[in-house]
Amino acid sequence: MKKKIIQIILAIVSIYVFMMVLLLAVESLQGVEGGITNMGDAAWYLLATLTTVGYGDVTPATGAGKIIGAIMMLSSAGALTFLLGLIFSLFFGRLLPRFTLWRYRRREWYIFTCMDERSRFLAKQLTRNGSGTVFIFCSSDANQADDFLSDLPCHVVIDAPVSLVLKRHIKGGTSHVFCMGSDPWANYDTALSINNSDAATRNDLHIYCETSFTPEHLPDGMVLFNLRDNTARSYWMDNPIRSNEKLIVMIGEGELPGRLLERGLLINVFPDDHKMEYHIFGDNGNFLKDHYELHKILGINELSQTDDSLFFEENNWNTSSELLLNADRIILCDDNPSCNLSNMARLLKYFPVSGKLYICASVNDDRCTVFGSNSQTLNRHMVMKDSLNRVAMTMNDLYCAKSGGGQRWGELSEFHRQSNIAVADHLLTKIRLLLKDDDLTEINEENCRKAFKCFSSFDKEQREACRILEHKRWMRFHILYNWKYDPKRNNKLRHHHLLVDYDDLSAEEKALDDYAWEILGELK
Repeated sequence: MKKKIIQIILAIVSIYVFMMVLLLAVESLQGVEGGITNMGDAAWYLLATLTTVGYGDVTPATGAGKIIGAIMMLSSAGALTFLLGLIFSLFFGRLLPRFTLWRYRRREWYIFTCMDERSRFLAKQLTRNGSGTVFIFCSSDANQADDFLSDLPCHVVIDAPVSLVLKRHIKGGTSHVFCMGSDPWANYDTALSINNSDAATRNDLHIYCETSFTPEHLPDGMVLFNLRDNTARSYWMDNPIRSNEKLIVMIGEGELPGRLLERGLLINVFPDDHKMEYHIFGDNGNFLKDHYELHKILGINELSQTDDSLFFEENNWNTSSELLLNADRIILCDDNPSCNLSNMARLLKYFPVSGKLYICASVNDDRCTVFGSNSQTLNRHMVMKDSLNRVAMTMNDLYCAKSGGGQRWGELSEFHRQSNIAVADHLLTKIRLLLKDDDLTEINEENCRKAFKCFSSFDKEQREACRILEHKRWMRFHILYNWKYDPKRNNKLRHHHLLVDYDDLSAEEKALDDYAWEILGELK
């Protein structure tokens, strides 16, 4: 685009220079007195014509010269309009954004690699965390700025690479970069290139990348997120299982049902007297193929005597009226919101439902609870994960101190970071169990303090029950990702020597499970 504009400008200049030379030649050859006799007169006439001033002190005297002059006058208005538009475009499209970046170079920057509906929504969500920040969109589509970004206190739309924008930030300034394009693989490549750029070394840089890819090791300061996983996490955190709920029905196809089931199995880990039963309707055959070790601890298509059970139903959901009636909750979770709305209409019209109904779609109906909205999945907590990672890091530090070994957070592989994050996700379940309060839906300092006081008052038998529950949760996380027991630990092969029954652990290994409960006393 820039090359084309330059070509147009050069073409206009060439045409006017040619007409100026031609005008001088015509006037000189015919030898008429007055008129345009030198290059200075020709240039002055061109300037007076182009600017539409028209002093009249220098004019063509010949017929041919007047024809050329008329052509110059007629084309001058269009040429001047184009040049002025180009100047304004250059100022507001390139110079003004760069000046604004220089002006606010000492502020905290939030930089987005694109400007679409989701990035604009997230930017507006982030404004609720205080003012004083600058929102920068690296996009060529500046026309959208006024329509969609008017609520932002300070924003810049600039057609420039993120690495170049970072160089304009004050050295050492805090920058947050959000890679949220439509291609998850391209997002990760972009995030890596930004992290490895020279500009990254000048800033306190934090990168948030929307992708499905999970690398072995993640650079410090980079956080990965996935909107389907955000939907699943926010659903279970906003709608935790109550003590009287044991039968869950999930209806839907695509990626979301699997994400919901994975996250639910990690968060909904309860004592043995509270076994969960999940019935999944839809084409979810890949779930068992991906989690091929899961049958070793859970009942698959049959009731387990010791743990939760998963039933992958082959029939259509509308052939199981009794199951729908007895379900404690029904989750409509197809990737396509329209399918969820259609299923909800049929379900409520033809089937009696006694449990609570949840739907991943935008609908205004008192008979169901909506989840998966942008406000639930695109916010600071779900994307930046600062509070979640803070709890996970504290958890890891506590474990290292208690065990006398282990790796610090920056040394952990992404899998083992996720292992600590899974502990943090289960924290609300622990608090609700300790306080015996189904209505708690928030992890705050007061709830943690009360829960830790309760845990601290437990006798030996009660402490043992807490350790058993934590070992059960830890086992489930590892087996969900196909780790196996082996006397010799091998992270590469996913072999672990502690994947055994709790009774087979040593006294020291049993005591290590206390850290997941003692974290309640460390959170502020």
